[in-house]
Amino acid sequence: MAGFYDEMQEQGVVMLTRTVTAPPDPSTPWIPGEPVTTVYPLDAVMRRVSQKYVDGTLTVATDNQITFAVPSIVSAMTDTLVIDGVELVMKDLRPIPPAGTPVAYITFVAG
Repeated sequence: MAGFYDEMQEQGVVMLTRTVTAPPDPSTPWIPGEPVTTVYPLDAVMRRVSQKYVDGTLTVATDNQITFAVPSIVSAMTDTLVIDGVELVMKDLRPIPPAGTPVAYITFVAG
């Protein structure tokens, strides 16, 4: 039975991706720089959204809720999540606690 429980503990990979535009070449400043994407691995768990967060408009009952530890960068709504190779857009991003220094974040993605 130990093999069964070991298999159940394995979870998919959750990563935060941030894409920014590199500075333009000084000789041609009118041409924007190339986009640069950086990937940050997250210590995260994903589950169906808790009923207390469902508002029927932005967050619905079929959404997924991801709780993750604070990454090495400050998370922003312009970042995306990659879960098991699938890129997902965040609908909402909430720090825990709501005031002060965050120790974790909760975000919601379409389910």
